[in-house]
Amino acid sequence: MSTHIRRALARLVLPALAIACAGPALAQTMEGSGSSSVLMFDRPPTVDELREVVAPKPRTRSIEIMGGVANSAAQRQRPTEQANYPSDAASAPEPAPAKAVPPKAQPRPVAKAQPQPEPPIDRQAAPPDARQQAALPEPPPPPEPAAPNAFGFRINFAFNSAEIPREFQPYIDAVGGLMAQDSSLVLVVEGHTDAVGSAAYNQTLSQRRAVAVGEYLVRMHHIDPQRIAVAGKGPAEPVMPDPYDGRNRRVEFKPAR
Repeated sequence: MSTHIRRALARLVLPALAIACAGPALAQTMEGSGSSSVLMFDRPPTVDELREVVAPKPRTRSIEIMGGVANSAAQRQRPTEQANYPSDAASAPEPAPAKAVPPKAQPRPVAKAQPQPEPPIDRQAAPPDARQQAALPEPPPPPEPAAPNAFGFRINFAFNSAEIPREFQPYIDAVGGLMAQDSSLVLVVEGHTDAVGSAAYNQTLSQRRAVAVGEYLVRMHHIDPQRIAVAGKGPAEPVMPDPYDGRNRRVEFKPAR
């Protein structure tokens, strides 16, 4: 094999291997905020990934008890032990017989000095002791980010068309698999557009595309039509700051609460 052919093969094979090993750079992106947050997929998702969105696992928080607080509380609750001391009558020796003492002159009474009052203590300025510092509660942890309540795909429909392109059908097939596994799941399919064009035109187009996705689920995955609701939102609910951004064009799926 000549050197020219080897170099040509290297230019063709190496980039393909690099792309295959790297995989998709951004498979999932969180967009929107608060109740409008949506998890967007840039590749066909798995059924398990979609299930995590519509039925997330409950989050639990662990409570940590600090040793200083627990020890100080235990010390405060520990009962005091009473010591048994012998009585003065039992332990004191018998008194010796008193001798006769001649009377002494009574001393003159001396006026006692009055104690000076202590200055008041500023309790607010005094620093708390170690026990008070240990008993202070810890600040609450920062709030966790809100979980998304919807997922979506950016289906590249043709201009003024509601026909689902073949390369985007695997995205909707994952939704059909999820609904087939969970017969109680009811989804709302929403169509969204950007702000390019009139609001009335975008409203009608988003409705047509949402209906096309719902009909695909019914026709290809035999989902009961009663479990699917469709809605056209037009450009009313963008996920990007710029309403004219093309990334606002999407199809969202929300569980009906």
